[in-house]
Order: sequence, then C-alpha cells, then structure tokens
Amino acid sequence: MSSHPKWVAWVTAAFAGAAMSTAQDQREWSESQIVERFLTLSPQAQELRARVSLTEAEAKTRTVYPNPLVSYTREGAGYNEFFEASQTLPLNRRVRYLREAGAASVAVASTSREAVLWSLRSDLRQAFYRMVAAQERVRLLAAGVNEVEQLTGVLRQREREGEGSRYDRMRAEREIAELRADVVTANALIAAARARISEFVPDGTQVQSVRGTLPVAMDPPSAEELRTRAMEARADYRTEQKILTRYQIEEQAARRLRIPNPEVGAGLKRAAVIAGSGLNPFSSTTQTGLVFNLAVPLPVFNSGRYEVARYQAEQEQSKARAAVLARRIQTESQGARDVLAIRREALAAYQHELESAGIELTRITRVAYEEGEVGILELLDSLRVTRLANLRLLDMQAGVREAFIELERVVGVELTGEGVRP
Repeated sequence: MSSHPKWVAWVTAAFAGAAMSTAQDQREWSESQIVERFLTLSPQAQELRARVSLTEAEAKTRTVYPNPLVSYTREGAGYNEFFEASQTLPLNRRVRYLREAGAASVAVASTSREAVLWSLRSDLRQAFYRMVAAQERVRLLAAGVNEVEQLTGVLRQREREGEGSRYDRMRAEREIAELRADVVTANALIAAARARISEFVPDGTQVQSVRGTLPVAMDPPSAEELRTRAMEARADYRTEQKILTRYQIEEQAARRLRIPNPEVGAGLKRAAVIAGSGLNPFSSTTQTGLVFNLAVPLPVFNSGRYEVARYQAEQEQSKARAAVLARRIQTESQGARDVLAIRREALAAYQHELESAGIELTRITRVAYEEGEVGILELLDSLRVTRLANLRLLDMQAGVREAFIELERVVGVELTGEGVRP
C-alpha cells in the first residue's frame, strides 16, 4: 500500500519534467541561449572535443617507455640454463622532447577546435538573425494585411450604402490576397532559418521563435586596430604559431636519435662444470653464476637526419602559411570593415529619408482619399510604398547585422565584448 503513492509520485514527476522540458524547448530563444546550447550540447562541439581527446591519447602513446624483456634459454650440448631480464635505458632523453611535442600537438588541436567553433558559431548567428529578420518581415506584412482589411471593411460598408464602388472593394481584396501570399513566403523564410539553426543544436530542441535586435549601434574600430585584434584573437593564426613550435620540438626529438639508448641485462646461469676429482675424473657438478650483458645500437642507418630534414621543411611550410594567413587577415578585416561602413552609411541615409517623408506621404494620401481628391489606387499605392519602404529598411538592417557578424568572424572576437565564447 505504501509503494503505490511513491509510484504515482514518480510518474507525476516524470511527466512534469517532460512537460517542463517541452515548454523550455518551445520558448522564445535569445542569441546567447542558442549559442550556449550549441557550444555545450551540439554534436559539432562534442565531435571537436573528441578530436582533442584523441590527439591527447595519441600523444601519450609516443612517450611510453619500452617494456622490459625476460628470457629463458636452455642449451642441449651439456647443461646450460640462462634466466635473464633486459631493459632499454632512455639515456638520450628523447622521450622528454616527445612529451613536449605531444603537449604542443594537444595545444594545436585545442586552438584548431576554437577556430572551427568560431566559424560555426558565426554561421549559427547569421542563421539566427535571418530568422529574426524573417519574423519581423511576417510582422510587417501581417500589419499590412490588418491595415488593408480595415480599409476593405470601410469599402464594403460604403458599397452597401451606395457611396462606394464595387471596384474599390475588389481592388482592396486583391491587395489582401497579395499580402497573404507574401506572408506565406515570409513564413517559408522562417522555416528555412529554423532548419538551419536546427543543424547546430542538439536533437529535441524546438526553436519555434527567436528574440533579437537587428540594428547595430557600435561603430567598428579602425582597420589597424582590427588587424591587431585579429592577429591576437584569431585561433587559426595561433594554431599556425603552435604548429611551428611543435615542429621545432619534433626536430629536437629527431636529433636525439643520434644518441643510442643502451640495453642492459642481468640474470642467472646454471651450468654443468667438470669437477675432475675422485674416482671419476670426468664427474661434473652444477653451478650457478651471475650474467650481465650490455648492448649498444649503432646509429649507422637511422641517425635521425631524415626526420630532422622533414621537420625543418615542416617549419618552413608553417612559416609560409602563417605569413599568407597574416596577409589574408589584413585584407579580410579591411574588406569586411569597408562593407560594413558602406551598408551602415546607406542604411542611415535611407532611414533618414524614410523618417522625413514616409509617414507624411501616407497621412497626406489618406486625407486626400477621405476628401475625394484621390482614388483607391492612389491610397493602396501609398500604403504599398510605405510597406515596401519598411521592408527595404528591414533588409538593410539585416544586411548590416550580417556584415557586422562577418567582421567579427574575420577578427576572431566579438567586438561588443558580449556573448558566449567557445
């Protein structure tokens, strides 16, 4: 009897937890929440963390000391037995350099993970703000539908009272049909952006709507400051520097192959020894003695010179890649800053014109229509022009936001100092 209430409580708690989880998945997501979920739970982040763990495990396999060798030998000609144990002594200290090279390779994998995560994070942010723009587009179009529907209601009433024409009412209804088709298209944009976001979040995450602001208030730093920040923050550039350090350590480890590691062994020997005493001069006894051996490999064929030449070539290649990347960072940061500046300037000019003339144009047309000076076509055209202007403004704001995200991708750090880092 006492277990029944507990069972009911467990089932109730499980269903409540599932409901809370579903409600959490279906809430309105902000940019920081989406990014944090991507960095902590996404398959991409887990796979990149596994790469670092794999590199660390592989690095440890290179620093393992050789196993000791135990041997037993018995000779049939006479009686001889050998019990020996041998061990290679790592006197050339190559393992120390291999350990340092392993730590450097793990650092390379870690910074490479940061570079990939930063690029994926920028893609996710662009998809997020595309969904924000698509939602705002739907809102503007839905507001346009409501506005024209209110006008259509007035036209229907005027038509019933004999003060309006059937053409005016049908023309307004046609405008509503066009707007509803635009809403469907905008909803398709939301679905596409939602599908793109779903690629970056774990399974079961329901991103029904997002919450964000498209306008960018921050002015970008100068091109020289952007280049300096990028050289310090770009994970791919730091990766090239760490790769160069690793190859330098690998070269030192290869040079240690010129110093051989001796192999020492010790053990016991049991053998039959002729005694030469008593009635039988050929009698023998078994004696036991110590055995010691020393073997030193001669670095004749493999002295490490080919490995040294290889890692020297790798260093030259790494330096060349770093120089190419530094040049690309400079040009990309300058180009991204120019694109952002051009789009912001165009947005500011268009927004100023829209604020000064757009609202006034709609008001004048409405007054003129009510006074009979213009027809329904002029009124609908005025509403359409205002609506298209707002949509154009939305597209330009979204373009500025995407240009700003692209600039942050190039620089390798958030310029606003906010957000979730990898």
